[in-house]
Amino acid sequence: MKADLLAAAISLIFLTVTIRAIRKRQLTELMAILWLSVSIGTVILSALLPLGTFNSLSRFFGIAYPPAMILVFGMAFVILFTFRLSVSLSRLSARQKILVQELALMRAQAESERTE
Repeated sequence: MKADLLAAAISLIFLTVTIRAIRKRQLTELMAILWLSVSIGTVILSALLPLGTFNSLSRFFGIAYPPAMILVFGMAFVILFTFRLSVSLSRLSARQKILVQELALMRAQAESERTE
C-alpha cells in the first residue's frame, strides 16, 4: 500500500515538473510531447498498480515478477531515448561543422576584399 502511494506521488510530481518545463519553454515541441507522454504513462501505470493489473500484463509478456516489468520497459525507453539523442547530436555536430567552415570562408573572403 505504501509503495503504491509512493509510486503515485512520484509520478504526479514527475507530471508536474514536465508541465512546468513545457510552460517555461525549456523543452522543444518534440521533447515536450515525448516527456508529457512518459509522465502521463507513469501516472496511468501507478494508478493500475494497486488494481493488480500488472500481474496479468506481466504474465502476458512472460515476466515472472510483475514489478520487474516496469524496469524492463524503463530500460527500453532509456535505450531508445539515448539512441534518439545520439542521432540528434550527430546531426547537430555535422551541421555545426558546415557552419564553421562557411564562416571561415566568409571571413577569408571579407579579409581578401579588405586587402584589395
